[in-house]
Formats: sequence, structure tokens, C-alpha cells
Amino acid sequence: MKEFHALAIEEVEGSIDRLKAEGLLLEEMVSIAEADVLCCRFLGRRINIKIDLAYGAEIDPVDSFSSKEIDEISNLILAKL
Repeated sequence: MKEFHALAIEEVEGSIDRLKAEGLLLEEMVSIAEADVLCCRFLGRRINIKIDLAYGAEIDPVDSFSSKEIDEISNLILAKL
């Protein structure tokens, strides 16, 4: 199985599209100098997924999430590749 940090933006976007029923929704995509940022909501709470060219993909919660919930989100995305 692929590592989360190794995912390309197209892979993450595709997985998010397939995870609407599980409560993961893409609200906006923003490009900043060092990364593309997917601004999302998971079960109503805000979370960003950053895809950095140098460091890869990472989940950056805006609202409060436990480490278990972050792992759950990354596993859901990987499962829907």
C-alpha cells in the first residue's frame, strides 16, 4: 500500500470525491508558494490536506482532531485510491 505522504494531489482529490458518503468534503483548493492545500470538512469539522512538492502530503487540522481521527482520515483516503 502507498504511504500517505507519497500521494499526488490528483490521487487525494479523487479519494476525497469518493468519500462524500463518509463525511469528507472538499470545499476549496488553494495554491501557496510551497504547497497545494485542499480545504476540507470531515464530519463538519475543518481540516486541510497539504501537498508539498518537497515533503509530500500531510493532514493539517484546523479544528480539533485526535491523532486517532487523523489516522482514520488518512486511512480512508488511502483505501479509496
